[in-house]
Amino acid sequence: MRCPKCGQDNTAGSAFCRFCGRKLPDPAKKRRAFAIPPFSSASSKAKGSAQDTKAKKSGKVQGRRVRWGRVVLLTVTGLMVSGFGYGGYIAYQAWKSLPSVQSMVSLQAMGQDSVIYDRFGQPVARLHGTVNRVNVPLSAISPNMQHAIIAIEDHNFYSNPGFDITSIIRAAIVDIVHHSAVQGASTITEQLAKDLYLSDKKTLVRKAQEFMIGLELAHTYSKQQILDMYLNEVYLGDGASGIYAASKAYFDETPAQLTVAQAAMLAGLPQAPSLYDPLVNFKLAKQRQLQVLNAMVKYGYLTPAQAKAAYAAPVNLHPVSVDSANSQIYPYPWYVDHVIRVLQEKGFTGTQIFDGGLKIYTALDPTVYNIAQNAVDQWMNYNFGVSHSADPTYQAAAVVEDPHNGYILAVIGGRTFSQPFQEDLATNPSVQRSTGSSIKPLLEYTPAIVKGYTQMSVIQDVPIFKVNGQWWPHNDNHLYRGYLDLRDALAISDNDVAVHLLHDIGLTYGYDFAKYKFGLPLTQADLHAGLGIAIGGLKEGFNVYEMTQAYATFPNNGVRMKPIWVTKVVNADGAVVYQDTPHGTVEFSPQVAYIMDKMMERVLDPNPIPSIGPGSLATGYDLGIGRPAAGKTGTNNGEADAWFMGYTPQLVVGVWEGNRKGEYPQPSTPNGPAYGDVAAGPIWKTIMEQVNQAEHIPVEHFPRPSGMVYVPDVSITSGKIASQYAPSSDVQGAWFIQGTQPTSIGNTHYPVKVVANHPNELWQQGCGPYVTSVFLRRESDWHPGVPIPWDAKYWAPTKMCTPNQQPSPSPSSSPSSSTSPSGQSTSSSPSATIPSPPPKTTPSSTPSALAGDVNKPSRPSSNQPGPGH
Repeated sequence: MRCPKCGQDNTAGSAFCRFCGRKLPDPAKKRRAFAIPPFSSASSKAKGSAQDTKAKKSGKVQGRRVRWGRVVLLTVTGLMVSGFGYGGYIAYQAWKSLPSVQSMVSLQAMGQDSVIYDRFGQPVARLHGTVNRVNVPLSAISPNMQHAIIAIEDHNFYSNPGFDITSIIRAAIVDIVHHSAVQGASTITEQLAKDLYLSDKKTLVRKAQEFMIGLELAHTYSKQQILDMYLNEVYLGDGASGIYAASKAYFDETPAQLTVAQAAMLAGLPQAPSLYDPLVNFKLAKQRQLQVLNAMVKYGYLTPAQAKAAYAAPVNLHPVSVDSANSQIYPYPWYVDHVIRVLQEKGFTGTQIFDGGLKIYTALDPTVYNIAQNAVDQWMNYNFGVSHSADPTYQAAAVVEDPHNGYILAVIGGRTFSQPFQEDLATNPSVQRSTGSSIKPLLEYTPAIVKGYTQMSVIQDVPIFKVNGQWWPHNDNHLYRGYLDLRDALAISDNDVAVHLLHDIGLTYGYDFAKYKFGLPLTQADLHAGLGIAIGGLKEGFNVYEMTQAYATFPNNGVRMKPIWVTKVVNADGAVVYQDTPHGTVEFSPQVAYIMDKMMERVLDPNPIPSIGPGSLATGYDLGIGRPAAGKTGTNNGEADAWFMGYTPQLVVGVWEGNRKGEYPQPSTPNGPAYGDVAAGPIWKTIMEQVNQAEHIPVEHFPRPSGMVYVPDVSITSGKIASQYAPSSDVQGAWFIQGTQPTSIGNTHYPVKVVANHPNELWQQGCGPYVTSVFLRRESDWHPGVPIPWDAKYWAPTKMCTPNQQPSPSPSSSPSSSTSPSGQSTSSSPSATIPSPPPKTTPSSTPSALAGDVNKPSRPSSNQPGPGH
């Protein structure tokens, strides 16, 4: 078949010319309903005729043969047309708002200060872009730094035309698959374009602008000029924009003095300045440094031996301000520093934040901030002495939040902020501290209430596990109380009950609840740590910001709010470029939240808790603030960490105190060991009292939702309706979620006949007169060899009297006798002949023997610092 365009002959039946690609005319004027072979012979005609006849007889007509080559070609063509069309649309949108290169570069010299506003719309801090930027020529920047940044960021920098086509194709494929700008493909030239004008927000329009501006920069400036501008512009963390600021900020060196080790560490920062900040997380910074060194070897800047030596060499961190004459500490520095980090995470560049003339509206409450900072300094000075160091060993941190909208009103990252780049111990994700018993409401108690337990559910405070030959868990005073309801166990922070409870509801269930409902960053290592996490035996731990977020769920009826620092950002042209509004997730019901509110109110009860034995004061008994409030203490081994997490219906305050690097033991305070209620509690109390007064916050009770039932006569030893035998001191009232209230009568107290003259002997026929006394049924978890619980003094005697035998002397003088709840004398020495119940399953891994919280006897306390402070 001859092609009408080029005149070349093609094989008969061809659809397209194999020489020029032109579509060939179809020789058949009419197409039949079935395919005609491209060749003709007698046999084929006969065969076709037979097939035709067969098709007609069967009533079936064959469809047209699919030409897959044509289908593929049409599909590819359609995709290309669509792709070009969409690409054209993206390019047009990018071009419409594209600035000129000259105006972009001039931003370096024409920066406008950005202003931070508080929650009331009042300006509180001005960000000076020139404070942490000093431009230096490329000749004054060490070749080590130039080589390191090129190797890790754009190894083809000197040969590419401002873009890397291979990277663009790879990124384009990923972006098409994900329907958004997911994969980066930026060269140094494109990064400079972004840093000078664009944001880090990943959109296809922004990526197109980055590409266009990069081309213009590459056309206008030499490679040396572009590298010069990039190194003087790039943000390298800690408020340092440009290589000079970063060299001084981290090492107190000029850019010309940077060693290979220092240059490799700085070159790793542009990817994630906060994450790889060596002043905050040196371990991650070293991992990133190794990546840079490997890239320098790969692209010929170093030999493997040189890279190995550089990795082993000290970097000599020596943080200082860029220019001590001009450097400043912003007002409310802990808060302002975090706002800057939040904006960076939202895609704002360092240039925009410091030089963009932004109006940054925040949730900061200056009054609350000042109260919180003063409370931290006041109590830390009182407990540990006035610090003359910018980074004292004994530190504290606090977070104040409005639980109903997620507004972070104040954050205090440590004692008085005294220098730039000071470590924030409140919000820094690398600050992970053991929670002690403050984890209990999140990991055990709330999950148990959701699962159907009540605040009056009873756990047997009897040890059931042995670890290294010792009974575990144990309370600080090594006292086991016997029957203990959840409300009282949480109030005195009983460790044994907490472990029992987590064991009973399921370790994985409690772990998942704390991780996904309260948002705590638990790890698999924590899960594998076993039941020890019930009392704070975590492998990593959390910071006070994360704990405050979790606790804020309680006063907000089970709704966990997204934290809000920045509410709105307005650019220099008056356009709103970022806005955040309150948003929450329902994690559990208001009824569950109310039960937890009531349980944690008991933690602050100043009165001894009745009928549970000695040392029955709640752990926060002296931290009441004169209005309804709830909370939980926490103490780590050696008092290395002390916590108090507490709230009212309108406010949540979290406080951590401890040794800066987690060392222990911590010294005692004037009020005793640095427990949670001693070292962290007074800070919490002072903040709460003063904020409520200064902000005129009205007194409110925790709102009781519908579906709650009050039961006035619950036995604290059974969790059921008190029987006629229960002593009045063991009968208390409590709130229940509708459907979980007790309906049956408890049987933990029961009548027993004992010999009238020998009440430590069980009566039988022939033993003379008897009396009927009420005794406490012994705990099923107890068996011989296990420490005897405190309430064993109320157990029935086990010795049987001998009939017709001369009575022995009265046991009234026996040291083993004591008074039962009903007033009768009973034995406190249970017989070893009583059959033992099977023990519970032991933990799968050795739990941590953390102290949790401490059940302390009454002690002198002071709610105010000593004279002169």
